[in-house]
Amino acid sequence: MKTLNIVVTENCELCDKGMKKINFLNYFFNIKEVNVEDGYEEYLLRVPVVLYKDKVLDEGILTKTKILKNFISI
Repeated sequence: MKTLNIVVTENCELCDKGMKKINFLNYFFNIKEVNVEDGYEEYLLRVPVVLYKDKVLDEGILTKTKILKNFISI
């Protein structure tokens, strides 16, 4: 199963809302929540960020359709 990384930071309401929105993707992907401080500092001002390998699928206010659309186009 393919893995999506979700880059988040502590005390981030937008990150919490984003994680709730993409829970349905658990049926299709392994979702791994990673902290921005664990080597993802370049995304500090863009969290939450959904990554597949090194490709950004969505960032900020996450939407299911944008994530899936961008995944298909890779």
